[in-house]
Amino acid sequence: MKRIVAFLATLTAAGAMAQAPFTIVRPADGAKVREVVEIAMPKDSIPSDAFIGVFINGRFVEGTIPDVKGNYYVYPLDTKARAIADGTHTIEIKLYQQVNRQPVIVETSSIEVSVQNSATIPVPNDGFRLRYAWRPDRTYFYSVDNTVSFTSIEEEQNRLGARASEQELESQKFRMTYSVDNLYADGNALIRMSAAPLPGKKNVFLSTLQNPEGRVYDEAELASIYMQLNSLGRQLWGSVPAYWPFEGTAGVGSTTNLFANFPMPVLPSNSVRPGDAWPSRFQFGQLDLNNLYGTNNLVQVFPARGEFLGVEWERGFPCAKIKHSVEIGARPERQPGTDEKEPANEFDGQRLKVDETFWFALDIGLVVRMDRELSVDMASVQQSAGGPPAGGVGGPPAGLNIPGGVPGGFRGRDDSERQARGGFQGGPPGAGGPPGMGGPPAGAIPGGVRGGPPFQGGPPGGFPGMGRGAGRPGATPGTNATLNRLKVKQRFLLER
Repeated sequence: MKRIVAFLATLTAAGAMAQAPFTIVRPADGAKVREVVEIAMPKDSIPSDAFIGVFINGRFVEGTIPDVKGNYYVYPLDTKARAIADGTHTIEIKLYQQVNRQPVIVETSSIEVSVQNSATIPVPNDGFRLRYAWRPDRTYFYSVDNTVSFTSIEEEQNRLGARASEQELESQKFRMTYSVDNLYADGNALIRMSAAPLPGKKNVFLSTLQNPEGRVYDEAELASIYMQLNSLGRQLWGSVPAYWPFEGTAGVGSTTNLFANFPMPVLPSNSVRPGDAWPSRFQFGQLDLNNLYGTNNLVQVFPARGEFLGVEWERGFPCAKIKHSVEIGARPERQPGTDEKEPANEFDGQRLKVDETFWFALDIGLVVRMDRELSVDMASVQQSAGGPPAGGVGGPPAGLNIPGGVPGGFRGRDDSERQARGGFQGGPPGAGGPPGMGGPPAGAIPGGVRGGPPFQGGPPGGFPGMGRGAGRPGATPGTNATLNRLKVKQRFLLER
């Protein structure tokens, strides 16, 4: 009889272990949190046929099955991505199970937390004087995610509320290294910059202009470039050193070197406070492969608007969040009698927009995250049954000093890759002005819009054969306008 009782007790204990109480184990009730909050529940508290619903202040966020980490289910709540304001909030996790083929709430656990993404970062009365704090003999590693995508939507589809599907043309992941080879008394630094394989790898797969399918580059082929930067991050001079082999070895360096040129953002000259704006600059990498060892400039400077968006924690650091932006392109000519307050027609003309948002750590004086986005909008007009279009697509006037191509930043050195890949290179001089706008990858735009070759600066004055302002939607019966958008996104994350 005692054996039977003991056996039943064992079954009861096993059942209790199989179904732990459903509750939020961490964070604790009343905890102060920021950035990504890991909400942990016992691993055995969620049956195999169940899922959880996440609620913030009574509002549904999402339903999901959380990942297992050790002895817990963990749901990562990104308070910044969810735009959860600083202050006290209630987090509820509800356990759903299927009852008669319907999800039913069977358990609920809740806590209150104090979100503090910005409140704990004091702002001095005279603002922040942001400066890079390079450390001698240190190498900083950034993981980089680079994607290129394309969307296209017709005017009529857009008017009916349709959303354009986004087609990814390219995606690359790699590392960038920034080594401080010398630090001067005035705060200037000699920075050695190069691409690098991902952690644990000895090579990296990258595509270039002449080889869009890409190939594997070994570490020995990832060449370095040098820049002397001041404490604001502005280039003072740049150089590509010539490699001289030891006696008895062949050649002068590798003939397949790959140069990666991604300068860091430029900081404001004066002290700034959240809400301030100032004239700033983009600093995009450029290389002349035909004068590789004779140049002393490795960047192309382009004016931008700087803005101090605010202070917030990012990747565990108290940061100043800064944005650089510029938008240039043809604006539509309004018809007589139209409302001047009416928003511009996005289906008219061509526009280029560049945004660069970065988080500058106030304690270590480094960029810990940087998001860059470049988008090129190109309106095209196609003939329909009603008759031919009146003119072509509205392009930018010659002489706009707009960097062409997309931000690749790679340059191949072998004879088959003598042209630039990305780096926001400008096109050749246009008639009556400086470089014109570069085009999208050839053939990427339906209807034969002819831009430059892939990731290159375009021909003089922008897209050839495109008359500015001609073929405006509605101006000529029998035309159908299409908006084509090429978008490049880059994210740099400082590795800890």
